[in-house]
Amino acid sequence: MMTRNTTSTFEPGRFPIPRDREAAVLRPGGREVALTNLRKEFFPQTGATKGDVLQYYADVAPFLVPYMQGRAQVMKRYPNGASGDFFYMKRTPANAPPWLRTCSIEHGSGSIIAFPIVDDLASLLWLINLGCIDLNEWYSRCD
Repeated sequence: MMTRNTTSTFEPGRFPIPRDREAAVLRPGGREVALTNLRKEFFPQTGATKGDVLQYYADVAPFLVPYMQGRAQVMKRYPNGASGDFFYMKRTPANAPPWLRTCSIEHGSGSIIAFPIVDDLASLLWLINLGCIDLNEWYSRCD
């Protein structure tokens, strides 16, 4: 049975993403996240930028993250925005922050794939900054 999270409140802009620069380093929860290409247009039809997408996810994180915690993420990356080409990425990039939790899952070939996990605002912003517009988490938890 699903229950509504009544401890979170919707406060748009509670964790502001800078709009006046191209890059920024933020520290949600004390974890450093480098955000890049903030002015890059991600939705040409509306003019929404990567920074706008990051702000949206920062705003809805209190509601979204509890359902993502502990689940492996398959990254669907749109490096040139929603109207550009996309690609899927399973493995956590080598340059991921050291605090990012991963979920090691054995592939059918026998290799182990370390998928990223979104456990908090910092990990969510890190994932979105890679150009992930839509989120694709596993249905099962990693534990």
